[in-house]
Amino acid sequence: HALLDRANAALAAEHESGRALRLLLKLGFVNDRPEFGVDSRWSETGDRYVLQLFRDYVFHQADGAGRPVMDLGHAVSALNKLDACDSERIVLGSRDGRSLLVLSYADVARCLEGAYAELCE
Repeated sequence: HALLDRANAALAAEHESGRALRLLLKLGFVNDRPEFGVDSRWSETGDRYVLQLFRDYVFHQADGAGRPVMDLGHAVSALNKLDACDSERIVLGSRDGRSLLVLSYADVARCLEGAYAELCE
């Protein structure tokens, strides 16, 4: 039974890795599309703006001195909550610090799916 348990654990880990990769790929495809820069339908507003702020929340944290903080635990946790459409609310701040949005991971997931579907049309 121990061998089967290890195989199941390895399979579960691969499954989780695949889910995280799928989310990362979708975020990569949707964020910062320069070829749509002049297209008002694909401007960095609405869902796409939320996704940029979410990307910054996950990957572009900084400490009090402005130095990058690369917290793998935070990134994995955020991606897992995004994948699960968690109802937990997060605060997304604009880069200039003048705007804050309070959204759930479920809200961000809806933005991601909508923007990705629009890109695939």
